[in-house]
Amino acid sequence: MSVTRKTSKEHAMRQSVLMVMAAGAVTAFVSFPAEAQYALCLPVRGCIPTTQASYNACLTLARQRGWTDSDNAPRGGMPRALDEFIYRCLQGRIPR
Repeated sequence: MSVTRKTSKEHAMRQSVLMVMAAGAVTAFVSFPAEAQYALCLPVRGCIPTTQASYNACLTLARQRGWTDSDNAPRGGMPRALDEFIYRCLQGRIPR
């Protein structure tokens, strides 16, 4: 009877240790920062996957080249010109 009882305790202890190790692994994995993935979508053009850092880089480039928020107002047959610039930048069609 003592052998059976010892084996049962060992099994329980192994299970406990494995659970603690698994919880530690999950916690370590969750603590790494993740890069969120977004999509920039334009009518007719479709969507392009991007990250916040890539979008911000293209927006900064647009600002350096003189684009403003008012450039997104429809005029001259080209609606949302700032968004179009950012879209093309994210595609790699505008040199940085």
